[in-house]
Amino acid sequence: MKSSLRFGAVAAAGALLLTSCGGDSPDNGDNGAEAAEGLDICYVTAAESHAYVSPANAAFQDAADELEVDVTLLSQEFEAQTGTDQLRTCIGRNPDGIVLWPLDPQAYIPGLVEAQDAGIPLVLINSPMDEEAEGLYTSFTGPDTYEQGQLAGDVLDEELGSEGNVVIIAGQAGNGTTIGRTDGFNDKLEELGSDIEVVQTVNADFDQQRALELSRDVLSQHGDDLQGVYANDDTMARGFIDAWTESGRDLEDMPAIVGINGQQDAFESIEEGYYTATIVQSPEEDGRLALETIVGAATGEEVDSRIPIPLTVVTEENVADEEPAF
Repeated sequence: MKSSLRFGAVAAAGALLLTSCGGDSPDNGDNGAEAAEGLDICYVTAAESHAYVSPANAAFQDAADELEVDVTLLSQEFEAQTGTDQLRTCIGRNPDGIVLWPLDPQAYIPGLVEAQDAGIPLVLINSPMDEEAEGLYTSFTGPDTYEQGQLAGDVLDEELGSEGNVVIIAGQAGNGTTIGRTDGFNDKLEELGSDIEVVQTVNADFDQQRALELSRDVLSQHGDDLQGVYANDDTMARGFIDAWTESGRDLEDMPAIVGINGQQDAFESIEEGYYTATIVQSPEEDGRLALETIVGAATGEEVDSRIPIPLTVVTEENVADEEPAF
């Protein structure tokens, strides 16, 4: 696998961007903590049991407990229609603030309008929405999903020398994170003038078992002529690896794999030499930042409309120096 030093600069730039946003991010000193005490926050999360979402939820709750903020958590279980109903439930409670994990770029827009009309500050966590939603929420905190796709495209293009057949294992169809991570990847290949061909894109819904099942079909169609895999998260990449080994193929012959999230098993696979790269984002930072931002907004502080978390590309070159996100 080839080294990719330039990604370190991208990660550093992301950290600087986060720092620059810090000037307007919530102040959680003594005065901020006193103002936050007793706030009622309604949190519509993506799910309760998930490799990434669960630690983000836990960090959100821990940060709330530290500030003595009351949280009502509602879980969509990855069903956007459920989430739109839960958003309206939150609005009906008239809380001090709402945090929404959007699963669809458009489905929640009527609810956002209702929250704005009710004067309730609302923060989006983790996943983007369409441009139509801009101005309807107070802030969006979390990773830049399009940039993640761009980074993935860059590293896979370099690894494959700008040629070869690649499959994309995407998340949920229509999901904002899926769209950002997939579009960013495809746009980067086009921008680079790469001869890499995306021979198939499948939607595995951010689920390892679903990725395993779909990867069996992928391997039956392209297994003998597949040079790379881009998975929208490490969990789905693991599903592909399971399908590869299940088919009797040798790990040493594994196509180049790039995933996202920075999970422990991705780090271990990089160290073992059959996983090209993962893009680290911290679920703990994701959850905590959203809570701190909604507290700032609910207590009248000015918060930035976009507060990102930093991203780090981890390859065999720097895997020993970085920490897994979870």
